[in-house]
Amino acid sequence: MSKYILTLLLALGGLSPRLTAQIQLSSERLVEGQKVHIKLQEPAGQLVITYRPNSAVVHRDTLFADPPATSFVWAPERAGVVALRVPGRSALNVSVRFKGISGSGIAVMAVAASLLFGGAAFAFRLLFKDEEEDGTLDIDLDHMPDT
Repeated sequence: MSKYILTLLLALGGLSPRLTAQIQLSSERLVEGQKVHIKLQEPAGQLVITYRPNSAVVHRDTLFADPPATSFVWAPERAGVVALRVPGRSALNVSVRFKGISGSGIAVMAVAASLLFGGAAFAFRLLFKDEEEDGTLDIDLDHMPDT
């Protein structure tokens, strides 16, 4: 039984490079707005580009070739995960980087840091506050004979 499972796993492992080798890119580092050449093993009439696949904000573009071609030129419009798919064949997921530093990302991190460290500073201030400093003591020691 185990040799059949091993044979099946080896057969599936041998097929996986063929499925991913259908789409090849000229560059491994994709950057938003920079052109990249896409090569296919077999000619295709269209290439479907899906920005942020499997999310609520999916955006699709399609590159057409008439007659069917094995080479496409594409400039990613948006950063993030992108699925490149030839209809009827397997897809290739790639990551597209921002051109530069994301201003909105820096703003979100700054707000998060101020909330985190501001909250910690406020908590430490309350923790180490001297109760007798303002002249008020919330605890009445007469009702606690064990102290």
